[in-house]
Amino acid sequence: MKYTFILGLDVASKKLDLCLLDTESQKRSFTTIEYSRDALEDFLQEHSEVIPKDCLVGLESTGDYHLKASKFFLEKGFDVKILNPILTNQYIRTTIRGTKTDKTDSELICKLLVEEHGDLLKLDKITNNSKELMRLSASLIGVSTQLKLRRQSVQRKALDNTENIEKEIEKIIDSIKELSDNIVKQATEVRTEEEEFIDSIPGFSTKLSAVVYHEIGDIDRFPNSKCLSAFAGLDPRIKQSGERLNTTGRITKRGSKYLRTGLFMAANVARMHDTDLKEYYEKKKIENRTHKEIMCMISRKLLARIFVVLKERRSYEKR
Repeated sequence: MKYTFILGLDVASKKLDLCLLDTESQKRSFTTIEYSRDALEDFLQEHSEVIPKDCLVGLESTGDYHLKASKFFLEKGFDVKILNPILTNQYIRTTIRGTKTDKTDSELICKLLVEEHGDLLKLDKITNNSKELMRLSASLIGVSTQLKLRRQSVQRKALDNTENIEKEIEKIIDSIKELSDNIVKQATEVRTEEEEFIDSIPGFSTKLSAVVYHEIGDIDRFPNSKCLSAFAGLDPRIKQSGERLNTTGRITKRGSKYLRTGLFMAANVARMHDTDLKEYYEKKKIENRTHKEIMCMISRKLLARIFVVLKERRSYEKR
């Protein structure tokens, strides 16, 4: 579809830098506004020529900051594309000056949209309630773990008059666990068919299948399981110098840390209960691979299984 206008947004916490490109005349106009719904409404009123059917809006995925602007334009009926910041950074590095300002970022977003980069957003997919709840639960567990470690440190140091403090910390830890469990229960109250498919793979549970499914999203985005592994940040980091190629280094750790954590937890369970993975684990131990390295390998195997069951829409069957 050909658009008359391309609107690139560089998003910050309190302001928006906008680049409006007229695709016919190639004329660009730049505006900086407050990051608020009222300011966006004013911008559209001032630019009455910018209407949903003739304009494509694009912005970078920037944590949570891009969501408000994305939702605003989607509700207005605009097509909205989201861009990976890695892509924009690569383009900036290829320029001679390597200039990066809010103005050049918004202009670059327009350029990338013209070249048909980015993924279209849908209003019903912009916020995933279950995904955010599972992430909140994981964050609470992280806080609880830190409190446990601090409490143990106090106990080892045998500090004077800390019994009441330790008891209060224990109460807080118990409260956090109860809250986390309630959040997980709410997030998994209604399960999708895709979660059931993942749950059929050894190593997964109701909670882990929900985490992995919501972090992966639409499986049709990935042409093969290797792309899925790269999305999860489990692909090896490759370094080459001359004829020397090193592919045995660390994993890239791109993508969601929540997805990797869920896969690692499932891998640790699967290697104890799945016969094939148990044999694979023992074989790699004999080869002097570390536990962490083997968990990465098993996680990739689990992702391959996930890819198949989601693509073929069926439960896991051991061959």
